[in-house]
Amino acid sequence: MNNKLLLYVHFNRNNELSDHVIYQLKHLRQNFDEVFFISNSLMDENALATLTGQNLIDGFMQRENKGYDFVAWSEAMKHYGFEKLASYDSVTIMNDTCFGPVYDFEGIFSKFNKDSNVDFWGITNNRSHKVKPWEDREAIVLPDHIQSYFVNYKQKIVKSKAFEDFWTNIEVLDDVVEVIVKYETAMTKYFEDAGFKSGVIFDTRKEEWAGMLVHDFSVFNLPELLKRHIPFLKIKAFSYGADNIYTPLVIERLKQETTYPIELIVNHMTEVDYPDREYMLEEKTLKLSTEINKKSNLKIAIHLHAFYLDLIPEYLDYFDKYVQNYDLFITTDTKDKYEQIIKSYPLNQIKKVLVTGNKGRDVLPWMEISELMADYDLCGHFHTKKSKDNDWIVGESWRRDIEYSLLKPAQAIFQEFEKNPKLGLMIADVPSFFEHFYGPTYITERDIWPDMEEIWKKINFENPRGLKQKDSYVMSYGTMIWYRPQALNNLLKVDIEAAVPEEPLPYNSILHAFERLLVYTSWANGYDFRISQIQTNNGFVANFSANRLLRSVETDLTQTKLRDLVKMIFKKIKVIIAYRLKIGKKNK
Repeated sequence: MNNKLLLYVHFNRNNELSDHVIYQLKHLRQNFDEVFFISNSLMDENALATLTGQNLIDGFMQRENKGYDFVAWSEAMKHYGFEKLASYDSVTIMNDTCFGPVYDFEGIFSKFNKDSNVDFWGITNNRSHKVKPWEDREAIVLPDHIQSYFVNYKQKIVKSKAFEDFWTNIEVLDDVVEVIVKYETAMTKYFEDAGFKSGVIFDTRKEEWAGMLVHDFSVFNLPELLKRHIPFLKIKAFSYGADNIYTPLVIERLKQETTYPIELIVNHMTEVDYPDREYMLEEKTLKLSTEINKKSNLKIAIHLHAFYLDLIPEYLDYFDKYVQNYDLFITTDTKDKYEQIIKSYPLNQIKKVLVTGNKGRDVLPWMEISELMADYDLCGHFHTKKSKDNDWIVGESWRRDIEYSLLKPAQAIFQEFEKNPKLGLMIADVPSFFEHFYGPTYITERDIWPDMEEIWKKINFENPRGLKQKDSYVMSYGTMIWYRPQALNNLLKVDIEAAVPEEPLPYNSILHAFERLLVYTSWANGYDFRISQIQTNNGFVANFSANRLLRSVETDLTQTKLRDLVKMIFKKIKVIIAYRLKIGKKNK
């Protein structure tokens, strides 16, 4: 007899069905004869059709997200009835809060199924510890417990009155901490006290946890889970480990040892966390072919800001050869240049030439003309870049790198947009000049942050998301990109003209802030980005570049620390003076 039931709880704050859930159900299906899917968020007809059409589920329940997973499992059990539940060899509760299976699960499932010394089991556990979850209540001791993202109950326990009593009496609680205290952390002890024996794949209770924030290995120690080939990895582990130095190594190890599609982790974490975590970037970097003959059916517009007219033929050559079908919108800074463009290029694909003045470089002209391109499927933004501050070859290599990564593989880029409706931006890889001579330092980025924050506050987001201050940003160098209009329209409507300084621009102007916001605006609008690879430099090049940076700015770094110290001292003095003045006024 082989009759196993899975009660699977799903929740998605965007009311979507994530690909990692579909993958998970496909691979769990071979272990369960019946899968009952409980959704605590809205499921549209297409998502439900995906589950039923691929024979991933046998039953479905749509419910409000009240009482979290425990009430959902309780309602599902009541739906079946405890008499019927007792006829199954095992009943498993699970939710979609983990990726996997990344390692073998079928063998583990079979092993526990045959172990007569175990009545119920899970993936990981957590040790007994004292907590004070509420300020207005006394501290409490949580017992040793199996973590509830996966728990399998064998028939012996399912048939028991203890099982029915526990699941029948689950209450709807609004406080998730109370749910954890009353049900998740109490469940294991409850059934053990009733005489049943428990087990886990990874018993963490006696493991050393030095260096961890909390002794919860499922969330705070991904390397230990990989070391033991744990099949399911908590999504929270990637949230809490987002900037941890080991997380990129975890991803590399998964690539080396498993067949789990890493894009499922990257795509989901982009949605629920942030779009530019270090461990994501390799997956988001594409090596695109320039030899694709298939022409795109997308309606394409290109904006070219032409300050240097001698570069227009170069761009037109790229557009005609690689983009092929497009409408062109040109901006320039003077009436004289406008006349030269009109006279020199009487082309059908040119839909508009506009004089925008010599302020705001390519950004203000782009913002001014963007409304004319709002109804296109895909837009490109380019400009005639040269570098007046450096040797000519710096500006030349920068522009060529971007042309080679965004224009030569244009048809491959268009295919990426066609097959991925969530792709909002395609940016170029870091220009090779910066690979050899480092990029913006955290000091520069810190100085640009106030302008970034100020613009972000002005953007009219439908569903606002927070922008994070970082040492490094993923950005389109020179603002040259391919983009869906919906991904950037609200940013392009923000009025920044008054804050744009006259030439020559400082290195921390509001235009540099705008340049850094493209990826994050697209993400906040519900889209992702991809990077078109220019070249792959090995680690030795990175080491040379990093050390060149340290040597060249060593003095500046010392001065910066001193300057920051002085600022801090003056800030404290200012607070003390303000406080004393306030006290003095009160005493008068």
